[in-house]
Amino acid sequence: MFYLHVSNRTENLLRHLVEVIRVDGDRDFFQPELFLIQSRGMERMVTQTLADEFGCCCNFKFLLPIDFLEETARRLRLEMSENGFQRQVLSWRIEGMLRDLDDPVFAPISRYLEGDGKGRKRLQLARKLANIFDQYQLMRGDMLAGWSKDRPGTDHPAERWQCALWQRLIAQRGGDIHRGVLFERICAELKAGGQAVQRLPRRISILGIHTMPPVYLQFLELLAHHADVHLFLLSPCRNYWGDTPGRKDRRRLEAENTDGALHPDAPEYHPLLAALGRQGRDLQNMMLSGVTQVQEFASYQDPLEEKDYRQLTLLEKIQADLFHGRRCSSSEAGCLVDPSVQIVSCHSKLRELMVLKDHILNLLHCDDSLELRDIVVMAPDIQDYSILIPSVFADIQHSIADRSVRTQNNAIGTFVFFLGLYAGRFGVSEVMDLMQQPLVHRNFQLSEVDLEQVEHWVAETGIRWGLSREQRAEDGLASFGESSWRAGLDRLLMGYAIDSDGFVDTVLPYGELEGQGAAPLGGLCRFIELVGRGRNDFKNQYSLVAWSELLREYVDFLFGDSTEQEVMDLRLIIAELGEAGQSFNHCLVEFDTITDWFAQTARETRSSSGFLRGQLTFCSMLPMRSIPFQAVCILGLNEGEFPKNKEGETFDLMTLEQRPGDRSPRDDDRYQFLEAMLSARRGLYLSYIGQSIKTNDKIPPSVVVAELVEVLENDYGVKEIVVHHPLHPFSARYFSREDDRHLFSYSHHFCEVAKIIRGDKEVARPWWQGRRVVAADSVEFVEMLRFFRNPQKYFIRERVGIYLEPTTEDQSDLEIFTLSGLAKYQAEQALVDAVIQQRTDQPGSRDELLLKLQTQGEWPLGEVGRIDFLERLRAVELFGSQLTDAGERLDDHPFELRVGQTVLRGTLENIYEKGVMLYRYGSLRGQDLLLAGINHAVARQLIPGISTFLVTLDEPVSFTGTQQGVSLERLVELYLAGCEAPLPFFVEPGLAYARCRLSSRGAKDSPLEKAAKEMQQRVDRGYEPEAELLFGDASGQVVVGPDFGLLAEELMCAFWRNGHGHEV
Repeated sequence: MFYLHVSNRTENLLRHLVEVIRVDGDRDFFQPELFLIQSRGMERMVTQTLADEFGCCCNFKFLLPIDFLEETARRLRLEMSENGFQRQVLSWRIEGMLRDLDDPVFAPISRYLEGDGKGRKRLQLARKLANIFDQYQLMRGDMLAGWSKDRPGTDHPAERWQCALWQRLIAQRGGDIHRGVLFERICAELKAGGQAVQRLPRRISILGIHTMPPVYLQFLELLAHHADVHLFLLSPCRNYWGDTPGRKDRRRLEAENTDGALHPDAPEYHPLLAALGRQGRDLQNMMLSGVTQVQEFASYQDPLEEKDYRQLTLLEKIQADLFHGRRCSSSEAGCLVDPSVQIVSCHSKLRELMVLKDHILNLLHCDDSLELRDIVVMAPDIQDYSILIPSVFADIQHSIADRSVRTQNNAIGTFVFFLGLYAGRFGVSEVMDLMQQPLVHRNFQLSEVDLEQVEHWVAETGIRWGLSREQRAEDGLASFGESSWRAGLDRLLMGYAIDSDGFVDTVLPYGELEGQGAAPLGGLCRFIELVGRGRNDFKNQYSLVAWSELLREYVDFLFGDSTEQEVMDLRLIIAELGEAGQSFNHCLVEFDTITDWFAQTARETRSSSGFLRGQLTFCSMLPMRSIPFQAVCILGLNEGEFPKNKEGETFDLMTLEQRPGDRSPRDDDRYQFLEAMLSARRGLYLSYIGQSIKTNDKIPPSVVVAELVEVLENDYGVKEIVVHHPLHPFSARYFSREDDRHLFSYSHHFCEVAKIIRGDKEVARPWWQGRRVVAADSVEFVEMLRFFRNPQKYFIRERVGIYLEPTTEDQSDLEIFTLSGLAKYQAEQALVDAVIQQRTDQPGSRDELLLKLQTQGEWPLGEVGRIDFLERLRAVELFGSQLTDAGERLDDHPFELRVGQTVLRGTLENIYEKGVMLYRYGSLRGQDLLLAGINHAVARQLIPGISTFLVTLDEPVSFTGTQQGVSLERLVELYLAGCEAPLPFFVEPGLAYARCRLSSRGAKDSPLEKAAKEMQQRVDRGYEPEAELLFGDASGQVVVGPDFGLLAEELMCAFWRNGHGHEV
């Protein structure tokens, strides 16, 4: 018997299901209860409902429509094929046939496949054809039957070659039958009756389906003669609405009347029912015309039974009008706006999530009975938001469903990344990213600390791209070995084996390796060996079976013998490739084609895990997922994105003739939106990107939102329901009572930011409150020098324990072409050191120095690098001549000086025959002048009459033995004070102050203004992160404060005078 259970509430349908199972006293508990569903989300909801009602849920079997068809065939003992017409297998069968297109009928395909990338294009076309043929089997069985008899049904050019291709598929394995034929045999068996039908299940329950092909409905009706078929159908309207004119029909009828209105006798349906409900309307018509014997059970819930219409919320009024199939008038609805329906416009996906979070927090705050599991957040494709959701909702329990396995499964995502590595140049960033994947580095026995060490080695040895000289040459690139992985590993291995600063057998050993580095070095070598082995294996062509075996080997190489579920799922996908090739495709396939297949399969395969897990649920808007929630929130309702405007392939013959039950992505999306409105019990929240993030121009929403807004305005009298949110979450509009009441925020942080921006909040007191007492009995000279390089950095590191390393760019995948910035300074300093040590005077020494710099990745390669090296070396030698004039270098001078109540200990370095010599191959900096003056203060105490020289590319600086300068006691005092609390003195702004203060030329700005500008530039460029942390926006105030000026006069101006011997 065919039983139709219909309601406008999914909860009522589930109660029907429970009663059907409960009253069945003849049920065989050893036979599974069968359910026909369209989504795994519905499966989870049904199992939870049954578990709640019966205390447990077991021996239930949930099948998708095609799976149920095959299940029925097995029970009827019908012959079935070996999945030869299953879509994934069918794509590879077609791929093999597209290799032989000599028949003139295939000329259009042959022309398309010409040119580069033939293998990839062939697989892409095969996938599309497999998808279309998969739909033909049930939706156009009559057309396939005609093709089998060589009788095309249309004059469309694509039908000729599709018919020929289909005939090849049928002839390839004569014993195989496709699903269309299987369906016909099942229906014939059901009509004939006999002993076989006794093996059918006693009952089949169908839930969450709002459309199906007519032939499938015919199959269910025939099945109902031998088993109880219960169809649980969600309907928005209690009345027959199969004759509701759709959008196009309604426009046609209006155009036929001169006044633009429908005929006065025409029934007036709700406009949303007409605009969104085509699929439900088609199914209702098919039920009436296709199912002759049906017993109907209705359990509609009329919203007007408990409340008067005017007492309903706006959402309930819409649902009530849909239920009664009538159109509301604004005078009847009233003009009150309530929060049951909210539409918001944002600037970006991130802002959509941030506004949504405040909305959810407000829902929970206003209703104590509401729980996170009562709220669902949907989007056309939740993957568009999956990266942002964890950061925005980090403090709210949530789960994300419907992500592709590539995104959700780390093993599959990592393996896709591994295969994609061979399409590039083996750049250091890509290879390191792969190695740092948790499943990978654990397999190679590399810890997080080891990875940091390896990353340091890779940067230090100058690795940029390419496996080796040979790999570059084979790929048609320049044949050189420098900056390759092989060259870097040779340096590391040689450095581990031999302690040498020079070349050993053309290899420059890396000198920072120690014994404990053996384990991470071994892991790195094994990993790069695996990458190199893959390159050799993947450049060949194999059959699908061979590819499956080879990829399985590399899964083991990459992840070891891991039994984690993620790795097991990866092995299953690879096994499917071997199954497809074992019987259906024995052709040789290139690596690029396999890579495309695997990436596409990983992208298309979706996981429903994360749905209905007792948390806030994020999921995609999938067809036939009519699951009720107290609050339904939908993101991404953007123009052009929802409903999908995807047109079918030009060679899809189903588009020539639209039949009832044909799937349409656009109609699917419209009906999903209608179901979402029906599934919301208390609130419906709609969000879209309605403002340009660049220009703030208005952007229209999805057409379904526009239609809803139009209905709310015309029929319900609701005006200006769309709330346009500001670009920034710290906008003052969120925290002002005088502004829009719809704008609010639960973020204390953004509230504080808004207050500071508006200027009505005082800057908080420094967070390092209090003074830390420092032992003053002993001071290390090297520590004092470190302090005066950057007093704020020293305080943050040594006294607060915070290390703010300067921001560095990611490791480059390109070898050096030009020197600039820090790399230029370091390379030129290496040249200066070589000149001072007279390592450029010997024959061949210059070539060896250049080769060493190039090997270390510190100098451009090739002839351009050699010319640049010689030019810079000449300039450096001229600079070095000033240093060699200082005479021979003398031994360093250890010392221990009594300075007031403190003992200063350390070693005076850089002592030459003419005095202390300091140098920097660059412009004079504040710290250079400051450290030179401090060194001179110590040198005067140790060696009376000694001079100190500072050589830079600017003016020379020299301190003579007769100058007093800043006393050593005062320097120690400032050091101790700066250890207890931040010293209000910035070194480089101090130099700017001194230059302006002691300049003989008139300056527009005062010394303090010059210093403030210098400070602001350094803060803007990120050079003073410690100052920003200590003083925040007040850094500039500290520079122009009186304390800074006094210290700049006392230190920098004094050293400037002493170093230059006079005011300039």
